[in-house]
Amino acid sequence: MITEGEPARPVHLTFGFDAADPIAVTLTVGATGAESIVWRFARRLLADGARRPVGLGDVRVRPIVLRGQPALALCLSSPSGTAEFELPARDVAAFLWRTYAMVAADAESGLIDWSSELRFVPGMGAAGGHRRARARHGAWPHHAGA
Repeated sequence: MITEGEPARPVHLTFGFDAADPIAVTLTVGATGAESIVWRFARRLLADGARRPVGLGDVRVRPIVLRGQPALALCLSSPSGTAEFELPARDVAAFLWRTYAMVAADAESGLIDWSSELRFVPGMGAAGGHRRARARHGAWPHHAGA
């Protein structure tokens, strides 16, 4: 981990994936059970970040070379500060392959409960929202192939 004004130091990171929420991954910073911080962000950021800089705002990923090997720089920002993590690309790729074995990228949107996700959007929540969300679902472009 690299933080502003401090030397780089090793830190325990754990990636997680839940097939019930296939668009997101979790990153736990710190040992499980100890004081840890959990970030949730798009799985797609890790995949795309291996090829080109991606992300806006709080989570950004870009390819780098670390000790002569392909790696990813994962930058997390919050009101309390910014931290950058250097991740071996092969470890991130292995994690992503395991997640894609559980839920393929092009199947993500089919597993999302759109009525729950859109419950706070005016006109989409409550009784009539489910029909609208289902009707519009087919019209939304698949982001997995973009």
